[in-house]
Amino acid sequence: MTTKWVLKLVPLTALVATTAVAAPVWVRNGYETEVRGRVTAVDSSATSDVAQVVIEDRDRVTVAPAAQVAMADVRPGDVVEARYTEVAGQKTAVSMYNVFHEIQAP
Repeated sequence: MTTKWVLKLVPLTALVATTAVAAPVWVRNGYETEVRGRVTAVDSSATSDVAQVVIEDRDRVTVAPAAQVAMADVRPGDVVEARYTEVAGQKTAVSMYNVFHEIQAP
């Protein structure tokens, strides 16, 4: 009887554990804000060096060439951890990197 109850908890535990990892997190630290979330859009215009990344359909972060971001690694659907500053409503990235990388076989 106890075994059936434990086996019913396994799928629920897996669901809760994966949901907690995928949830976006915002942390404000002084003048910088840190966010971990899924990239929903990337706008890198060919006419300028500035790109924009939208995280969780909420934050549109401008990525300047001086920022510590490898834009080739940032794609829609990726989970990233980003730090940005906000001045007069303009969010500018300080750093951004992928949290999860897919492993490809050689």
